[in-house]
Amino acid sequence: MNRKKVFLITMTGILAVALIIGASFGIYSLAVIFGTTSITLDTEKTYQTMEGFGASSAWIYQSFGAVEDEEIKEQAMEMLYGDSGLCLNTFRYNIGAGGSEVYEYGDPLRGSKSFFKTEVAEEILDGKKDYSAFKDINNYDFSKDKEVLDLFEMALAKGNIDKVVFFANSPHYTMTLNGKAHGEEIQQNNLKEECYEAFCDYLIVITDYIYKNVISKYDKDIEVVISPVNEPQWDWGGDGASQEGCHYDPKPLAKFYQQFYTSLSEYNKKNSTKFEMDIFESGNYKMIGLSDTKLNEYMQEFKKYPFFESLTNISVHSYGTDTDKFLRTLFDNYMDRNFDDLKVSVTEYCVFEGGVDKSIDMGLYSAKVILRDLAMIDAVSWNYWLSISTYDYEDGLIYWNKDSDGKDILNAYKRYYAMGHFSKYIPDGSVRIEASYSDTLGFNGVECVAYQRPDGSIAMVVINDSERSHKINIKGGYKNIEEVLTTEEENWKTSEYKNGGSITIPSKSIATYIFTSSQISA
Repeated sequence: MNRKKVFLITMTGILAVALIIGASFGIYSLAVIFGTTSITLDTEKTYQTMEGFGASSAWIYQSFGAVEDEEIKEQAMEMLYGDSGLCLNTFRYNIGAGGSEVYEYGDPLRGSKSFFKTEVAEEILDGKKDYSAFKDINNYDFSKDKEVLDLFEMALAKGNIDKVVFFANSPHYTMTLNGKAHGEEIQQNNLKEECYEAFCDYLIVITDYIYKNVISKYDKDIEVVISPVNEPQWDWGGDGASQEGCHYDPKPLAKFYQQFYTSLSEYNKKNSTKFEMDIFESGNYKMIGLSDTKLNEYMQEFKKYPFFESLTNISVHSYGTDTDKFLRTLFDNYMDRNFDDLKVSVTEYCVFEGGVDKSIDMGLYSAKVILRDLAMIDAVSWNYWLSISTYDYEDGLIYWNKDSDGKDILNAYKRYYAMGHFSKYIPDGSVRIEASYSDTLGFNGVECVAYQRPDGSIAMVVINDSERSHKINIKGGYKNIEEVLTTEEENWKTSEYKNGGSITIPSKSIATYIFTSSQISA
């Protein structure tokens, strides 16, 4: 047989195999798209324990807290932290650096107030006082940020907050090389090394005051965490700097964290407090792509110091990963290989797009980001960026604006309701369980995550991003179902029914199913 015939026979065989595979693949895809999806819940196979959901008080609270209408402020806190709202259990309190006192940002809301007295700060800059002044609580005026504290109290009064994270975008401006709450140059390590201890004092004094005078009035057992640094990789300086922020290279940041750990440990021991330390609010957790992310470089520097041995958790932001599954897999594999004893918290995310998309498409997108962070990187907590926004931008859970008569109004769109499908029904203490589904390749647009809640019931969040409804068989035994559904037309529509063997999720929708009286097994 000549070579030409051998070649033709070989190519014919390859083509035949390709056609068989293609036909099988096509049949499979059609079957999963138009057939019934099966989801298997297995309570014997467990993953991370959930610690909660939250959002930050940054930027807007100083202005929103100053409005005279007490009812709208109460409404906002109920929408975020109340039982009828998102039931958020984590409040991220922004400790300002006083940027608005020394620099006029294009957006005045992006330069915050500081509790530290301005006249004392001027004495430090003039050389009349030294940085030990930051230890003295008499040098602070806690009426300077009263608008935020009032909103914080309203939130605490809802009774759902069990964790408060005090986070800082920049050191106080007196501690920086350029005397501002952002760098003079891009990627400038702006915190003076001789001010490491003073910055620690600043954060601890403020935290301690708010804990003793505000938090303790509601619940002394609320977990209190201090996060001194936010997104250290980014530029935070140069021409056009638009907000407070401070860049830290890996080596100086690791050194500062050791100082903060030492200062906090000594304070806790002396004062019988239990304040915790959080690191490192990484700008994102991408392992490829942006060359300046350098997550691994930071982690390798941190592990050289004693403080690293005390860590149980690291915090990251989901910027740049968005809904990407591959990037999540890379990060999860990295953590498993190198730091498998550390839990992961997602402490910040928003959609980097102008305008406010009110449609179910934005709700579905937001739900996917949360679900995939929970299911693929085992996030133990998840936090959106701004709890309240006043911008025409995709950065808020609720939006504060004025109507045509100049009256303050609040609006919530599909992203808000998407987050509620998780935060309202997956309380802290819930354990993620195995939730495998028959469409492993994702052709039918359905994906889910499931938790066994502290009371033994099962909460399963399902996203259907396809143009058709899907019938879903749940393998396992259960008696009662509560369905909470969000579509283009409905928000958190609740129905209850007995088990009929399957559930049907409409097209373009998010649903949370609560299974009670259940004995679910593989």
